[in-house]
Amino acid sequence: MTTTMTSTAHPFDDAFSLMRTMQAELKQLRAELDAEKTRRTAEVGDLQREVRTLRGQLESALKDLTSANDRVTTALTAETSLRGRALEMLRREVADAIQLASEVHHLKTIQATHFGKLATELKTERHERQAGQQALDALLSSEVQTRTEEADLHSKQMSQFRQLWEDNLKADRENYRLLLKDVHAAGQLLSGNVKDAGITLGIGNLASSMATTAPTSPTSNLMDTGRSGMSMTGSPCKPLPTSPGGAAGGHRPHTTG
Repeated sequence: MTTTMTSTAHPFDDAFSLMRTMQAELKQLRAELDAEKTRRTAEVGDLQREVRTLRGQLESALKDLTSANDRVTTALTAETSLRGRALEMLRREVADAIQLASEVHHLKTIQATHFGKLATELKTERHERQAGQQALDALLSSEVQTRTEEADLHSKQMSQFRQLWEDNLKADRENYRLLLKDVHAAGQLLSGNVKDAGITLGIGNLASSMATTAPTSPTSNLMDTGRSGMSMTGSPCKPLPTSPGGAAGGHRPHTTG
């Protein structure tokens, strides 16, 4: 019995293993979420650097165009004051400068449209990521709650099983005690110790009780069998050997659990 109880696993090993599995899964999900956040942060940083580069290029182009416009204006004033005949050429240069300015404005419009589109896409991506994160959080919360309820149910089932096992063990020990008592009494009856058998069975005067019972009773038959054995061998019968477990004949009672 002691060996069987020692080799049985702890009743909370399954629940503890389940909790460790849940913790490992939760840790893995958190690691994946951190990696996704890091990747998104790096992408946003790259976009910001690209925007700064484009803005720098635009500012440089504006400075160059402003400087060129200043040079053209200065040249136009000088040529107007110095050469009236070169007025048409200066007008053509001014027209070219205006065309360049319109092209620059068109480039500004295209750049602004592109920036607006990028900002809209970034905003949409951010909303989608937030919605996905909220859904993932809800899923994790639901999974944690489900695992917690399952762990509580397993704990209650293990408690009920342990209580049932203890009750069965107690009943088996009581049956074993009664069986051992009956076997000892039978051995004493076979050896002719009627008085000791009566004490073992809890009967004060077993001989008088046997005298008043019918000849066909099981006790009378048992006593006749004992007397016949003594008359044939000439000596009282020896008691049945007792095994280390306590049961006569070396048989151990079957116990559950």
